[in-house]
Amino acid sequence: MEIREKGYRHWEGTLRAARHDWLPISRNGIRAVFKKKYAKLIFSLCASSFFVFLAAVYASTKPELKILSELVRLLKSDAELFKTFYSNGFLTFMLIILSVFSGAELISADLKFKAFPLYFARPLSRGDYLAGKFAIMLFYLLAFTLAPGVLLLLFKMLFTGSLAVSPVLLLAVLAFPLIECLCLASLTLALSILSPNTKFIQITIFLVYVFSNTLAQMLKAIFKSDYAFLVSLQGNISQLASFLFGVRPAHAFPAWLSLLLPLAITALSLWFLAWRVKKAEARA
Repeated sequence: MEIREKGYRHWEGTLRAARHDWLPISRNGIRAVFKKKYAKLIFSLCASSFFVFLAAVYASTKPELKILSELVRLLKSDAELFKTFYSNGFLTFMLIILSVFSGAELISADLKFKAFPLYFARPLSRGDYLAGKFAIMLFYLLAFTLAPGVLLLLFKMLFTGSLAVSPVLLLAVLAFPLIECLCLASLTLALSILSPNTKFIQITIFLVYVFSNTLAQMLKAIFKSDYAFLVSLQGNISQLASFLFGVRPAHAFPAWLSLLLPLAITALSLWFLAWRVKKAEARA
């Protein structure tokens, strides 16, 4: 081995771009959310809807069982089953609570503690920063939408003893939670970057959900038109589920229009996030 004298010498290595720089952000964020107070209670409430529908699927294959007979009667088809599971008001409300719980402080806390200089002093891009934050939110939102939906489909095939599944139904089961969760995640992060006051952000996220439904009811009463529900998060979620699963929509307007609001919210939120993070990076 060559022996060198003490002193300075040129570095002879090569620089390589690191991959998946967002992983440490997402990994630490997921752990932090899981360790929060009341986390297990909120997770249990989010999962309760799945177990109710799982019991209904089992009861539908056992005509002699009278339990959940009314729910079984309403869910007369696979499309109706999954549409109702994904768009029922309780699950939607719990997803809003989960968004408040897991996402309100993701960027707000960085503003509060002036952490942006620490992030961008390292070779971390704006895309990596936002990808890490999105991964935290999508992990928890998809854990209580996409994962239960796939499990519900698998258990239904197991209980009925049939592996036959419509490609359209399978596509809807996968596509609906992705669209819904991307919308909720982007909206939550866009609101989170507005202020370092986390309590204010939590209240704002909840009020956006409540106000959108209240505003839709007011416009419906004034104009006597179901198009008013285009401004409602719950109304659009219900209509979008009807459109993707091919069932009769709850409101009297073309269901495909409800695809526009989630896509618009996602696009505007992503643009706003990129703009605000770019400003923060410049100051850092």
